[in-house]
Amino acid sequence: MALRGLACALLAWQVWLVWHASTYDASAVRWSCYGRGGCGNGQWAALAPEFGIGAGLLLGFAAARFLHRATAGAVIALSALGAVSGWYDAVADGRVAYATVTDFTLVAPVGRQSVATWLAFLWSVAAAGSLAAAWGAAVSLRRTAALRRLRGSFATADARLDGWRPVRGRRGEVTAVFHDRTGARHEVPVVVDRAALDRPVLAVYDPVRPADPRRTRVAVPRGKPPRSP
Repeated sequence: MALRGLACALLAWQVWLVWHASTYDASAVRWSCYGRGGCGNGQWAALAPEFGIGAGLLLGFAAARFLHRATAGAVIALSALGAVSGWYDAVADGRVAYATVTDFTLVAPVGRQSVATWLAFLWSVAAAGSLAAAWGAAVSLRRTAALRRLRGSFATADARLDGWRPVRGRRGEVTAVFHDRTGARHEVPVVVDRAALDRPVLAVYDPVRPADPRRTRVAVPRGKPPRSP
């Protein structure tokens, strides 16, 4: 886990640097277009977004273990903020002004706009990524009951889910069957996502009141394989 965390940190740093370079040097990019064959460019700043996308995908793959459903939004926000930082540094160093009109490339030039316009666009992307990350984090925390599991006043036990009564959307009421620390068997009604029916789950319960449905949650740990039919 420590090595994976270090790899994520290095990849995040790389994503930031590459997207920073894509905008910091954007004003120096010159595209050569020819006939119907399209446009070409061999400058680093023009290729940086492609490397940034690749590094972002690698970061998402490596960080999914830690960020769960917040991964995609977090990577998008990080990439956009790296590009924003590049524009601000370019302005500070006198490479461009806010009114300077320049290309910004992904795989090819996506249009000529002023630096101020690109900044507004990138800030919007960063905000959207942050909202997506927050939503994903909330969903993951609910599904894994991570905060409750970290509290010393709650215990966990392997559980079996019986029955299904739809409540709203993809959530429904089931009976969580588990044994507490003393070996006593409990059957507690809980509300879970439908996806929990096909996976090994944990009951997160209060050892003092293990049969209290208000103090019991079902967690779907990440990384465990689905149960066989």
